[in-house]
Amino acid sequence: MLTNIIEQIERMVLHMEPHRSVRFLNASPAWSLPKIQRGRFRRTLRLAAERSPFYREQFRKRGIDVRRIEHPSELGDFYTTGEDLRVHGAEAFLTGRADTAFETTGTTSPTPKRVFFSQRELNEMGRTSAIGLYHLGIRAEDRVLSAYDCSFWVSPAVLRMGLQYLHCFHVEAGKISPEEFYEHAVVYKPNVIFGEPSWLLRLSELANDRGTWPMKLLFGGGENITEEARQVVERVWGAPLYLSYGQTESFGTLGAECERQDGYHRNDLFFFFETPETDADGYGELVYTTLVRDVMPLIRYRSTDLTRLIDEPCECGLFAKRIAKIRARTDEMVVCGMGNVGPWVFAEVLRNVNGHGADWQAVIKHDGRRDVVELCVELENFGHHAAVERAVLDNLREGFADFWKNYEMKLYEFRVVPCEPGSLRNGRKLKRVLDQREMDSPRVV
Repeated sequence: MLTNIIEQIERMVLHMEPHRSVRFLNASPAWSLPKIQRGRFRRTLRLAAERSPFYREQFRKRGIDVRRIEHPSELGDFYTTGEDLRVHGAEAFLTGRADTAFETTGTTSPTPKRVFFSQRELNEMGRTSAIGLYHLGIRAEDRVLSAYDCSFWVSPAVLRMGLQYLHCFHVEAGKISPEEFYEHAVVYKPNVIFGEPSWLLRLSELANDRGTWPMKLLFGGGENITEEARQVVERVWGAPLYLSYGQTESFGTLGAECERQDGYHRNDLFFFFETPETDADGYGELVYTTLVRDVMPLIRYRSTDLTRLIDEPCECGLFAKRIAKIRARTDEMVVCGMGNVGPWVFAEVLRNVNGHGADWQAVIKHDGRRDVVELCVELENFGHHAAVERAVLDNLREGFADFWKNYEMKLYEFRVVPCEPGSLRNGRKLKRVLDQREMDSPRVV
């Protein structure tokens, strides 16, 4: 009974204007959130067990009685993975009627993962996003331009819903070239810009040469960024660059930075977060369970991101706890200026290219300005290098429109590096994608 009352109050608070929501949530007693989480978890677990063919069969095979489960950790070694979504398909996870869907290619497989949602869920995530953006300082009088890619990506839709509750001016450009965006932006003079971090870096380089205007903040999502590159953006505009963290499977944002830029404030109202196995520093794979999804809930979804959960209060004063900056991935998928790339991408660009050996390795670096993708290939004859590079770039252009678009926008550099035969493999297994970028630890302001 008490849990139901608390939930009704919480839903009422989320439907308030963002400035009132922030005040009420900050004033909520510490014991109320765990009660809401546990109640929502039990309800979500029962829904999945009753209506989802995938979860019903998995729980049956494992002898899991969901009526006895009170906490995600009590499910033992049961998890949901990206491979489950690809192999079984989104339909096996559905528990209700869907109104919309989004896709993700953030995987080492060329097969996208599809995730379905309802309009109600989109509205609620928009309201929650509005609260976070209000906390960063966005107000009704601000002018927002967004350069998020609208092709099957969830972030533009969630941002659009959030901004409508903030009542501010908003123009959606889509992911066009930074040059074209700049030409339009000088007319609108936005004081808030949203985009992928590597894209924002390229825009900032242009603005440094052509001129800037007063900005309140920039907001990046979809990939990580080095602190060095962040400082370049902030120096050009004289405004902070904030980052968000999320996945299409989570319906966008799992957390976002505050003005401290010291980890992502997480959404514990909508997700149950775990790091089941951690190292000595507390870092482990982030696992989350959705708590308010009626169409396609996910139980203990493995993010493949290594981080740690920060329960200590943030100096900004916001009630929400944090997720530390992502340290690494558990697979070989790398998020960089090129996009979300895995071994299969580079195998495809090398397909039918003559003159190289069987071994190759993609190395992701950062030159202080942008990401550099070096595709190291073993060549018997270094005189074939130019022809191999041309063929690889042709395959990239013809087979991967999004990656080529980013290349033309100069969001990253791509090089084919010749290597001596036998020089890449030092053991039985060759790691195909190697991320050598050094991500600085979050700044303390």
